Amino acid sequence: MITSQTQNGLFSVIAAELSAVEDCLREPVRDSGALLSTVASYALGSGGKRIRPALLLLAARACGADQGGRLVTLASVTEMMHVATLVHDDIVDHSTKRRGQPSAAALWGSDVSVLAGDFLFSRAIQILVADGDMRILRAFADAIVSMITGEGLQLQLLRDLTISEADYLKIITGKTAALMSAAARVGALVADASQDMIEAAAAFGLNLGIGFQLVDDALDYTAREERLGKPVENDFREGKITYPLIQLMRTASVADRAMVEDLARREQLGDEDLAGLRALVERYKGVAATMELVDHYLGQARVLLQVVPESPACHALYRLLDFVRHRDC
Repeated sequence: MITSQTQNGLFSVIAAELSAVEDCLREPVRDSGALLSTVASYALGSGGKRIRPALLLLAARACGADQGGRLVTLASVTEMMHVATLVHDDIVDHSTKRRGQPSAAALWGSDVSVLAGDFLFSRAIQILVADGDMRILRAFADAIVSMITGEGLQLQLLRDLTISEADYLKIITGKTAALMSAAARVGALVADASQDMIEAAAAFGLNLGIGFQLVDDALDYTAREERLGKPVENDFREGKITYPLIQLMRTASVADRAMVEDLARREQLGDEDLAGLRALVERYKGVAATMELVDHYLGQARVLLQVVPESPACHALYRLLDFVRHRDC
């Protein structure tokens, strides 16, 4: 699936490679049995911005790579790993929708979905072993560990309204930014870039990923469900305390904090409850504070791009920062 972002020119410089990634994503699920093939194909084909494979391709191109076929394969691995985490996340979170469609868990149940996610991870590792570059295998392996650790910390701190900003940043760095960092690092590695440029690419991906997740957490309080592709205010329903709420809890009056604490204890939340929470987040500028933090991390990413020579791919990376900052879904 070529996304609207590609069509609108954000990824036009790598449009051919992204199209090849889509073709490549159909290969890993073949000969995996009818059931696993169906579930994995559904998860891989259910849309998405394809930012992670695009980031790998753009980082490689910006660093001077010209190994098209290998890059397409590695970019597809990045998306397979990302989709595998989404399949597992929907099981853990009991989510019934993903990208505006029923989640795999909602359609086939958690047992089959766990296996489908495991299959995608395992198939991705097979491809990396065949590639044979230990540096690339290590980058993705480290990212997987970080993703699982981040999700584990998030589960540990569910409904904990005293969560620190540091712990929140650890969570989103692991669950989102680590894979983006790995994607950018791998792109630079394939390009045989200097060590300084490799580290700059990895740091760019990390800051981009943190900014991306911060925007996602802000959208949970501001977006429309039909645009977001999943229920809004879903984070609070699932017990996830994100930055807009952290800002609320550290600036609100005693009475308003008590109101949020009462809502967090409830097993069921009605529309009026969520509307009240949204009003409190707005009153205490939770979303505005979140976007200020977004600007900080995206600003750091923008500075890191200064070590990359000017090129169409480099310009696309700058535009990617703007897209992440202003996206509404």
